[in-house]
Amino acid sequence: MPPDSPVSPPAAARNRWPRVVLLLGLVALLSATGMWFLNRLTGVPGVVLDKGRAMVKEIGGQAVTVAQAFREGTIRQAFFSHAAEISGTTRLQVATLKQNETFQREEAGSAAWGLVPVPKVVVQAQAPVEYTYYLDFAAPWEFRQQDKTITVLAPPLQPNTPALDVSALTFYTLEGSIWRDEGAVRDRLRESLTGSLHKRARNSTTLVREVARRQVAEFVEHWLAEKFGDGRDYRVQVLFPEEVPPSTDKTPQ
Repeated sequence: MPPDSPVSPPAAARNRWPRVVLLLGLVALLSATGMWFLNRLTGVPGVVLDKGRAMVKEIGGQAVTVAQAFREGTIRQAFFSHAAEISGTTRLQVATLKQNETFQREEAGSAAWGLVPVPKVVVQAQAPVEYTYYLDFAAPWEFRQQDKTITVLAPPLQPNTPALDVSALTFYTLEGSIWRDEGAVRDRLRESLTGSLHKRARNSTTLVREVARRQVAEFVEHWLAEKFGDGRDYRVQVLFPEEVPPSTDKTPQ
C-alpha cells in the first residue's frame, strides 16, 4: 500500500488572503474618498454658501402667490420697492408727446390819451415742443384683486417741464403798425411762452392717457410675473382718478 501523501488544503483556504487584501484596499479607498469630500465641503468659502442660501431664498420667494401677498397686505410695499429699484427715482415716466406748437399775441392801443385808436399788432411764434408725462410713486396708489384681475388705481398723470426746441423757434409779424413797437410785442410773447407751454401740457393729458395706461399695465404685469409664482395668470387694468366712480372705496391695501 503506497505511503500516505500529504493532504492539500482546500482551494478556498488558499485564496482567503488575496480577498482580505482586496477588501481592505476598498475600505481604504472609500475612507480616503470620504475624507477628501469632507475636506472640500468644509473648505467652501462663506461667499459661496451665502450665494447658495440666497438662491434657496429666491426660489422660495418665487413660490409666493399674488393672492397671498394681498392677504398679507404686502403688495403695495413690494411694488414700490421694485419701482424705486428699477427707475431710481420716485417718478415713472409713461408717455411722450411731440407737437409743433403755434403761439400768438395780439395787442391794440391808442394815442392822444386814448382819443386816437392805433392799429393792432399781431405777432406769432412757432416751434417743436416735447411733452413728457409721469406718475408719482409717492402719490396714493391702490391695488385691488378680483378673481384673476388686478385693478391699479393710479395717481393723476403729471407733465414734466415742456422741452421747447429754441433752435427752431421762429417769430412772425402777422399785422404791424408804424405806430407800435413790434419788437416789444415779440418780447412779451417770448416771455409768455413758459406759462403757455405748461397750460398746454396740462390740457394735452387726455391725448396721452391711453399710452400711459398701457405703459403702467405692462410695468405691473412684468413685476407680477417676476415676483410671484402665479403672476402671469393675472390680467391688469389701470384706472386714473377721473375714471374712478365716486362711490368706489379707496381704502389702501
